[in-house]
Amino acid sequence: MKCLTPRLRRIHPDHWFLRSAFAILACVVVTTLTVAPAQAVGSAKKVTLAEKKRAVLAAPPDLVRKFGGHVIIGYHQSRQLTPLLKRGAIGGVFITRRNARRRSRNRLAQELERFRELATDNSLRPLWIATDQEGGLVAHLSPPLRRQKSLGRMLRRAKTAEEREEITRKFSETQAVGLSELGINLNFVPVVDLKPKKRLRRDRKTLLIRRAISDDPDLIIEAAETYCNALASWRVLCTLKHFPGLHGVKADTHIRQASLAKSREELEAADWIPFWSLTATTPAAMMIGHAKLEALDKDNPASASDAVISKLLREEWGYDGLIITDDLDMGASNRRPGGIGKASVDALRAGVDIILLTADGDLVYHVLYAMLKAYERGEFDETMLARSRERLDRYAERFSPRNHSWPDDMPVPAPAPHRSASVN
Repeated sequence: MKCLTPRLRRIHPDHWFLRSAFAILACVVVTTLTVAPAQAVGSAKKVTLAEKKRAVLAAPPDLVRKFGGHVIIGYHQSRQLTPLLKRGAIGGVFITRRNARRRSRNRLAQELERFRELATDNSLRPLWIATDQEGGLVAHLSPPLRRQKSLGRMLRRAKTAEEREEITRKFSETQAVGLSELGINLNFVPVVDLKPKKRLRRDRKTLLIRRAISDDPDLIIEAAETYCNALASWRVLCTLKHFPGLHGVKADTHIRQASLAKSREELEAADWIPFWSLTATTPAAMMIGHAKLEALDKDNPASASDAVISKLLREEWGYDGLIITDDLDMGASNRRPGGIGKASVDALRAGVDIILLTADGDLVYHVLYAMLKAYERGEFDETMLARSRERLDRYAERFSPRNHSWPDDMPVPAPAPHRSASVN
């Protein structure tokens, strides 16, 4: 810092206090002149959560519904959802342990029905009520629902295809009945990633070795097809997860960024067989994970990759079902530049239908604010958004608990060619 003290030598030495005062003043003036412009350059005012919330709730209702319909959120207190449901500003609600703790089935079902009633007159489509009820390690609604071992563990004792089918059918129907009674119409199951041989050292939360059904693609398809169809018969939509596959991912995407380094040939020969086959024979949704698929896109997580979602799944595979992100509030997603807001915009632009936020009901304001701002800047493809809305309308109507009969016309494409489970 440069001060103007040389010019103060003209002041008489006896007036030391004047010299000190002028010296301090001179330094302050020079500091102001040199620092203030630097602070002003390129530093936009940070928008607070409260400001984003006010902006979202004050935005045109049609615009809020347009983007809110793409978001499913979790909550801590039901009052967090009230202003959003009244405006049709969310497409669904995620239910987990904190919402079910110390509650009977009836009390929880009544709360979920209130959400659905509140949204009925304000949403563009029936509300999704979603959960993550796999059985075993991940059973977020047990209690009040009956506890079940993981499906993979239960299938170990089966010796024939008939025994596996019977075990899977009973497991699935027990789960489906409980979910349906609560009013849940979207379950994030089954895990169709290949089962790893051993637990990864840095795997703290994914714990795929305890959740995956099998390391054999054929056995996964066999079980998951029965599973998805059983849920569908009770108007609960299943979700295949976690594309493009977590087998071979060395880091935990809950915590940090991670990559899937397998070649496309390796993935097509094994990891992708269950996703490919089941999307062709069931009305399953697909959950897209946050690992980077290096074979197609080394820069972006799969959940925000146009190369993975639009080009591979939509164009090459012809998949026209729902694509749902894994929870965006995970380290591999929310620690990217731009945070969770940019992650949601990137995902929607890449072709995702539903943004998932499981943790905190207030996070949705960061997401909706980012979407509205991106829309103002003209960053969205209107044709892509329109196709996504068509899918959401079709699936929400098919799996709405308000409908009393299961329609027989749920369209599924012809069965996909079965790929050889070996690398040439």
